[in-house]
Amino acid sequence: MDKIEFTIPNMECKSCEAAITKKLKSIDGVKDVNVDLQTKRIAIQHDNPNLCQDDLTCAVEDMGYKVQVA
Repeated sequence: MDKIEFTIPNMECKSCEAAITKKLKSIDGVKDVNVDLQTKRIAIQHDNPNLCQDDLTCAVEDMGYKVQVA
């Protein structure tokens, strides 16, 4: 299983966290989404070999959030 991490600086509340988590879990192959609201970090585990970081960050950005990739 692969892991992708990034930061969402404008994720401010539990509602944001829930919406982002729901969106990411709807993507084929995503198995787990862990969000740390304090640090604004998100970690996604997936088993889809065709899924790349851009797929995940674009899904979040399409919701109106900014994404920072380390």
